[in-house]
Amino acid sequence: MVLSRTKQEHLVNLYTIAKRYPAKKTAVISKLEDYGLTVDDFNEYDSLMVAQNVVEDPDSLTNKYPEVPGFTQSDKYSDDQILKIFESRDSLMNIIEDIGEPDTEAEWFKSGKDATARIEELRPFYETKKAEEWEGMTEGVQPLADIYGGALGALTQIGGIMDFRHDFKEDFHERGFLSSWNPLTLFGAFDLAEYRENPLTGKMGFTPELLAMENELEELYGERRRFDERLGQYSEALPGSDTMQEISELNEIITQEKLLDPRNFGEQ
Repeated sequence: MVLSRTKQEHLVNLYTIAKRYPAKKTAVISKLEDYGLTVDDFNEYDSLMVAQNVVEDPDSLTNKYPEVPGFTQSDKYSDDQILKIFESRDSLMNIIEDIGEPDTEAEWFKSGKDATARIEELRPFYETKKAEEWEGMTEGVQPLADIYGGALGALTQIGGIMDFRHDFKEDFHERGFLSSWNPLTLFGAFDLAEYRENPLTGKMGFTPELLAMENELEELYGERRRFDERLGQYSEALPGSDTMQEISELNEIITQEKLLDPRNFGEQ
């Protein structure tokens, strides 16, 4: 028997009522169809409970006061509050069921997970190599940066704007200021890898190996962004979301107070 979470909750409530109030079993059976359940679902659950030797709690308030009509169950919550607790819980669970769950076997899901794992593996190595190459670079034309601070500053600003096209990589690799702010040009002198000579290659900028890693990370971050965007439609159905947290809190109240859904009690 595979039932949705909402149907399972209703089945448990109906079964519990039938056990605590044998005279109401007929009314309970008649309500099964209202919740998309069948008599076979009820009987199968009954067999499961019998097989597991589930014993009714003798200290339940509803057992202590069987003569009390309706669904007065708790000295902590009023009847109206109990009804609202169940209605709120079920409303939220309906939202979750409408959202559904991501297909973990889908290609987009697997690709996103693989990309995340690869990023965690490659990013530290990339950052270490990048720092090492920075330290090994000679200044090249960089001493002219103070003179051409405005031009370099403008260049890096343009580069920064262009970087928004990417998920990870940079058009110009900037490390920060070399000198104080120039009030005449309104720019500082920026330290750019593209204006430094790399002794590993004898050329300006980072090595092809480092740039290849950057390109790979660019693709990986793009894959993860697409994964996050697609997963976002399931966000409220995922563990830790506000909706799931609220459902958990309501279920905790129901469990701790041993509340029964009053909508399942039927006519007196």
